[in-house]
Amino acid sequence: MRRNQGIYLLFWISVGLMLATIGANRVFASGLVDYQVLYQYVLEGWQNTATGDWKCVFRILAVRIFQTAMVEALCRSRLHKVAIPLLLAWVGCAAGLSLVLMTWYRGIFGLIVFLISVFPHQIFYGTAWGILIFKCLSGYETRKGRFWGAVAALILFGILLEIHVNARLLSFLF
Repeated sequence: MRRNQGIYLLFWISVGLMLATIGANRVFASGLVDYQVLYQYVLEGWQNTATGDWKCVFRILAVRIFQTAMVEALCRSRLHKVAIPLLLAWVGCAAGLSLVLMTWYRGIFGLIVFLISVFPHQIFYGTAWGILIFKCLSGYETRKGRFWGAVAALILFGILLEIHVNARLLSFLF
């Protein structure tokens, strides 16, 4: 049963990844969106985080907490059978857009930039959001204190990694 749920999650993430990859390539190739401007915006955010700008730290904290709250809200909604695949496809779209943006701007080196930009913090975010979704899909009962403690610890550890480790890794590239 758990294996099928894992395949279900990966399937919808893959659908979003493929759609975003195709769509972003078309939009960048047509010139509708200037990928260089978009890349500079992303690069500026990374540089501000690497310098320890408190606005960036609070933005990361607020975005990650909001994302976790949205995952929980979608899991609790009556429409979770539809909302969860849409959420997973959206995650895949975000990854696909980022991948295409990096490779358009940096070429093959962009693939390395993409991998470094999502490592290691996304492992912890994905784990936290994944156990929220698995709990929702499987209907397992959990001890609230321990369950939410684990989710909060994973999110906070991911935030710390994103602010400190990821910023340092990216600073070596630029």
